[in-house]
Amino acid sequence: MQDGLKLIGQSGLHELLGDIGDGVILTDSEERVLFLNEAAKQILSFKGTLQGTELFKDICPLVNLVNGGSFESPLQQAMRSRKPVGLARDIGIMGSRGAVYLSATCSPIYGFEGRLKGCTVMLRDITRLRRLEMKLETNHIYMRSVFEAAKIGLCVLNSEGEIVDLNSAVMETMDVGYREVIGLQFGDAFQCENSLSRGCGHGPGCRHCPIRKNLEAAIMDDDFTGDFTVAMYSVRGKTKKLVWLNVFISQIFMENGKQIIVAMIDISQRKRRENELEAARLEAEAASREKGQFMATMSHELRTPINGIVGMLDMVLREEVSPRQRENLLSAKRCAEDLQQIVNEILDFSKLESGHMQIEERGMDLHVFLRETLSVYSKMARQQGIIFSWPDMEKLPRYIMGDALRLRQVLRNLLTNSLKFTLEGSVCVRVEVMERDGKKTLDISIHDTGVGIPPEKLANLFHPFSQVDNSSTREVGGTGLGLVIVKELIEAMHGKVYVHTIPCKGSTFGFWIPLVLAEHVDKPKAKRKVFINRQMMEDEGEAESGEPAEVAQDISDLMKYCESKLGENGGGL
Repeated sequence: MQDGLKLIGQSGLHELLGDIGDGVILTDSEERVLFLNEAAKQILSFKGTLQGTELFKDICPLVNLVNGGSFESPLQQAMRSRKPVGLARDIGIMGSRGAVYLSATCSPIYGFEGRLKGCTVMLRDITRLRRLEMKLETNHIYMRSVFEAAKIGLCVLNSEGEIVDLNSAVMETMDVGYREVIGLQFGDAFQCENSLSRGCGHGPGCRHCPIRKNLEAAIMDDDFTGDFTVAMYSVRGKTKKLVWLNVFISQIFMENGKQIIVAMIDISQRKRRENELEAARLEAEAASREKGQFMATMSHELRTPINGIVGMLDMVLREEVSPRQRENLLSAKRCAEDLQQIVNEILDFSKLESGHMQIEERGMDLHVFLRETLSVYSKMARQQGIIFSWPDMEKLPRYIMGDALRLRQVLRNLLTNSLKFTLEGSVCVRVEVMERDGKKTLDISIHDTGVGIPPEKLANLFHPFSQVDNSSTREVGGTGLGLVIVKELIEAMHGKVYVHTIPCKGSTFGFWIPLVLAEHVDKPKAKRKVFINRQMMEDEGEAESGEPAEVAQDISDLMKYCESKLGENGGGL
């Protein structure tokens, strides 16, 4: 050792090695330190004496700074192998400043006769660099974890369209392994049906493939982004699998060039459910149309015998019958008329439900319309002992555009309900011209002092076949379709129905429709002559339309009526 120190002092190595920026350490063949330059002392935080010290035992005992594991001294390895040996990764020392990561190369020194004299150790502090590497590694692990944990499939392509990375969601969706798809084109990687014969982009179906079109656009245009839905058939042997994908394409720019990010969401289950729902919808619509057609047909079939019954009862009532028989006949007639009303409501509801109900607006005389409609219910109210009032017609416009037939139907339903549920008091009809959102409207409301409606029942008031009292012991009958028909008709006229009610005090049912003035009353349509009960009346349906009259009559009933009239008049009408 003394010879080595003397040699260093005489040769001038002390001055030469002292100016080198890296740490330099010289040892003898027994690993004892002969020399440390200033850089080595700073790296190792060395302050003791050199005499008799061993480098990696006394001065800088090396440790694995990650796992604390043991390892062979690099000096021993170098002297045994007679070759330079470096430090393993994450090897360093625990100095006064904490963990110090080292990079070192131990090279054996030989004399002229070839005998081993010792080792030269070139030393560098790489703590800052290693910590940056560790931070990058941590960030990489974190980003990879996020990449893998994403439920959305993520696939990374290079500027040539080749796959360079993908996450587990893609592998699960497309049933592929990681290594088998790296470096392949998108369609080739996932065994697309179109790319089986000639490769992705060259198959007969590739020309219209949205994936291929968008990838080519992304390769050509650095600013391109895209999103689309595609159905992709993936073929594995004899198995053909349809996969529906929502695909989103974007781009990122790295040091090694542009990369294309393909994000994909497997919507196959959703598409299957949508197809099932669509099939169910079409089936339900077909069933609804069939039901509507059946209801309309049956309603017309029922009308004929009902009208025949009413007509025949009218004829019998004209004959001389006992008071008891007359009472029974009148009761039978009322029942038949109630049944007739129910059938009419069912038919109207079927028309509305199937979309066959049409609103025909034409010029109408509002004064005449209201007077004719309200006068009938005024008489009915007087018979019940109820006060009935309606507005002064002179304050209202006379000629307006509207469907008089359907408006009369709406008013009849509302007025019938008011009289039906009002046992005493009054029924008041109000008709006003209002303004909503800068446009004039015709408001018609009916206020009664009837039983009112509980608040919890209002929600179902306009539901089909729903009634305030659904019990079998209710005092007032009906189908529960009247208000539904009212609501549908008014909404078809671009208006709105409203209701205000207080239980045990009364209700107000009203509606408004857009008010459009007319210059005159349009001429009525061509009318057909039909027999209703005991008198001949005009049907408001168009004669040339081919549609059955609103009230059909059985031919045999009409013949019987005519025969009866002939008999009464001695053979002449």
